[in-house]
Parts: sequence; structure tokens; C-alpha cells
Amino acid sequence: MPKLYVVATPIGNLNDLTPRMESALREADLIAAEDTRVTMKLLSRFGLKKPMASCHRHNEEDKTPELIARMLEENLVVALTCDAGTPGISDPGHLLVRAAWDAGIPVVPVSGPSAVATALSACGFDAREFAFYGFLPREKKDLREKLAAVHASGIPIAVLYESPHRIVALTEEICRVLPESKLCVCCDLTKKFESILRGNCQAVLETLRNNPNVEKGEYCVVVDLSAMPPRQTENSARPDAPAYVLQKMLEGLDIRDACDSAAMEGYARNDVYRAKIQIRNFLERLAEE
Repeated sequence: MPKLYVVATPIGNLNDLTPRMESALREADLIAAEDTRVTMKLLSRFGLKKPMASCHRHNEEDKTPELIARMLEENLVVALTCDAGTPGISDPGHLLVRAAWDAGIPVVPVSGPSAVATALSACGFDAREFAFYGFLPREKKDLREKLAAVHASGIPIAVLYESPHRIVALTEEICRVLPESKLCVCCDLTKKFESILRGNCQAVLETLRNNPNVEKGEYCVVVDLSAMPPRQTENSARPDAPAYVLQKMLEGLDIRDACDSAAMEGYARNDVYRAKIQIRNFLERLAEE
């Protein structure tokens, strides 16, 4: 009978391998791996040799129907793995899992390491309620809008992923948009050179800036928003987007910075864009008179 094991694998330290992970990999007829080279190292740890198929973000959509067809036709047991952690959590895998459900193939999760849970356990923040956002937008404007939306959600703890080349830029924007937040920045969790920074966002930012090795490793960031003043909701008394942008312009900002400020305050992007057009049209008509 076909079966799909969803196998969480170590996020760094191979000593986190469990007997149940070994059992699932040993039973599998085929390994669907994000990177076959990485999974081969795990198999060699157990002295296993298994057929493997590459299944990563760039080919998952095409590979999934092929894998499901093979599982049904050949009664294959497949183990799905990603490079580190749990498949489907900011990693490929959910398309294959969904297709297995749709095809009536049993899905068996094999729990194990997760950078999200590991970082939360070490941060010391009250994480009874948290939200995981994965990687945030790269563009500065989009990033600021997303951070504002994270704050506006009202959920006190946010967990993010970031690449080593962008961790300083991310922390700078957190300090700008969420200045009263606390951070726990975890790098290379469970690995030899694991490091964990914790404190107010400005102090963490300075430490990152002064670290010559800051662009090495993988980052998981926990943001504590509990000390931030609550954002106004849509039902709260506040000016509409055009009025807000005009007010900021009267305070000395140009229209672009005024619109950026509106986005940071949680105004919807479409509302800010319409406000920008309305104000520009008004100013043009005024100049013609």
C-alpha cells in the first residue's frame, strides 16, 4: 500500500536524528528530497542506500503528479525530506502532501527539529500566542508595510526567517517600524557556531553591525511586540488615507515620504495609492489656476 512519510530532519546537529526518522527512511522505497546531496548524508549516517528523486521549489509542481502516479502504480512508500527541519514550513513539500491526500494516499508525519520551535523555546518571551511569517518581502517599502501589518495583527510574538546577507537590513527596519520591540536573533541553531542574541531591537542591531561574521549562517528571528503600543484598528477614530497623507505633507514631508508613513501606520496599499493620485491631481489643478 502506498504511503507518504513527511520526515523532519536535523536543522544542524546530526545527533538530533531519531530512531523514528531512521525507521521511516529505512522503510521508504523512494526518498523525495529537496536536495539529494544533503539527504544522502543522512542516509549514510544510517548506512542506507535508497533511490532518490529531487523535489524542490522549482520543480515540485511538475514532479508531484509523476511521484503520485508512481506511488499508486507501484505501491511505493515515499519519504519526503527537506534540507533541514520540517518539510512544508518555508520549505517545499506541501504540494506533494496535498496531492497525496487528494489521491487517498496515507500521510504520516514524522516529527522532529524545527527552527521555529527551537527559537521560541530559547527566547524567553511569552509565546503562548505567536505567528510564523517565514521570509518577509525584500523591497524596503513592502517590508515596512508587512512589519506594520504584523504589529496591527495584535499577536504579541512573531517568528521570521532571514538570509545572512539581509539580517542587518531586516533588523534596521524592525527598529524603524517597531522601535519598542525586543528581539531574539538565532543563528545556526544546533550547529557548532550557534549564536543567540537577545535584547531590545537597537542593542541587537548594534551587535549585528559589529559582528564581522554576520553574513554567515541561517537566521531565525523572534520578535516580541508585547511592549509596543497597540495600533489603531479600522474602527478607531483616525483620518482616512488622503487626510493622513495631507497632514504629513503639512508637517514637512514630501508626498512620497508621507505615503510611506501612511503604509507604516497600517493603511492599505491601495488606499495609499489612491490618496497619492488624488492629492497629485488636486495639486496640479491648483497650480493651473
